[in-house]
Amino acid sequence: MFIKIHSDTRPYLAPGVRLFWDEVRQQSFLLFPEGTLVLNKTALAILELCNCECHTVSEIIAELTIKYPSPNIDVDVHHFLSQLAARGLVRFESNKSNKTPNNL
Repeated sequence: MFIKIHSDTRPYLAPGVRLFWDEVRQQSFLLFPEGTLVLNKTALAILELCNCECHTVSEIIAELTIKYPSPNIDVDVHHFLSQLAARGLVRFESNKSNKTPNNL
């Protein structure tokens, strides 16, 4: 399922979802009530910027372009966030109303 992500929205982790670093495995995870996702370095970099307070999707893309030069980084970020949003793991807040979260 593909969910359209607007570049001016601010993504954040849904309630009950959190990032977790496992010291024993030396691995990052996305934990949520129904399960766990193992995160690679790029996925972690995206999710660390999804705090709703500072970064819009376009700002996340701009910051990651510096770290990971790739011609398709914008497509990759939109696709990744879309997949997480479809599973209810990421939500988005509109710039128009900083008080009202929008589920896409």
